[in-house]
Amino acid sequence: LEADGWTIGGRVPTASGDGPGAMGAAIAEGVSGFTGVFLAGEPDAVLLLGDRFETLAAAVAASACGVPIVHLHGGEISAGAIDNQFRYAISALASYHFVATEKARRRLIAMGEDASRVVRTGAPGLDHLAGFEPMSREAFNAAAGMTGDGAFLLVTLHPTTLDGADPAGQARALVEALDGVGLPCLVTAANRDPGGEAINGVLREAARERGWVFAGALGPGLYPQAMHHAAAMVGNSSSGIIEAATLGLPVVNIGDRQAGRERSGNVIDCGHGAAEIGGAIRRALAMGRGVYENVYGDGGAGVRIVEALAGVPLGVLRKPFSPPGL
Repeated sequence: LEADGWTIGGRVPTASGDGPGAMGAAIAEGVSGFTGVFLAGEPDAVLLLGDRFETLAAAVAASACGVPIVHLHGGEISAGAIDNQFRYAISALASYHFVATEKARRRLIAMGEDASRVVRTGAPGLDHLAGFEPMSREAFNAAAGMTGDGAFLLVTLHPTTLDGADPAGQARALVEALDGVGLPCLVTAANRDPGGEAINGVLREAARERGWVFAGALGPGLYPQAMHHAAAMVGNSSSGIIEAATLGLPVVNIGDRQAGRERSGNVIDCGHGAAEIGGAIRRALAMGRGVYENVYGDGGAGVRIVEALAGVPLGVLRKPFSPPGL
């Protein structure tokens, strides 16, 4: 943001770690921090994207401070992650909604949100792909720490948080499957949810032993380049569900973390078993790159959001509640 010339209006630290209670402590710290930022800045509205626990903290603080919330990406489902409940809670606190798909729009209306305040704009994360300019493989390798010009897999595995499974065990099964396929891997780190550190420990060690690249976070500039150059994407990141289709990348989506999200034609779903993952990867490699219609939009969400915001009466906190049939 600062590199693009934006001024940061406030910084809110949150507790780190993924042990028992860490997420709750981070939410509590976030609510306190965001409250201070909102009281000092007196915003007309707060624009919140997604479903992370940090976003929930901002939503609670904004509501308590009387600041209207405009929520992006509500109405979606990711049944395997606690983010699913957070998303519903944020939507319930929000006064206006900009959603990515028609199904998401209908879900929010079914929850009682006023139809006039739920606007389908598409996913804003696709906007920066509309004018995507790929790096050369040589330039990408230098930026990502990769070598060679052969096929590689882009791997991102996050904890599921709701299934009670062993995250390290799931990561080891993934490594076993990747060993069976035999391609080099570019691995990005798991998120801060409980179990993330366990996954990172397994994948970091596997990368060290096999000569893979464990890159941590690639960032919004380099991650699309990785999707462009990879032969396939493997894991359970929402980027495989939302963005990858725009770049024509086949995706192996593991487990239930993204259960319920709408899919484009590039996604192959599988369970957490090594044999099942390996088979799905081979199918994805055989499928190869293609041209897919992305159900999450066409890269023009930003313009639609700005146009819709221009008509929103900012400062109006009260929202109608009208669940169908009641």
